[in-house]
Amino acid sequence: MANSSGSPGPGSSPAKKRDPREITRIIVAVAALVLLIAFVLGNSQTVRVSFVFFHADISLIWVLLIAAVLGALVDRLVIILRSRRKKARKP
Repeated sequence: MANSSGSPGPGSSPAKKRDPREITRIIVAVAALVLLIAFVLGNSQTVRVSFVFFHADISLIWVLLIAAVLGALVDRLVIILRSRRKKARKP
């Protein structure tokens, strides 16, 4: 019979504990975000960025933010590709 009181039943834990690796990842991510913000705010001057076919004068903040976002996207892509390879290897 289902428990209608909303309290956890026998054998179930009332609060799910986080994995220590997950906590470490969260702490590292927050520290990296704080460092990125401090670095961006300290480098607000305009710089000349050379692309393949043209040049642009852009605030260094935008260059750093775009590089950070592209780095995060590449990181996610590598994780997704790695997990697909692991799934493909399993019989």
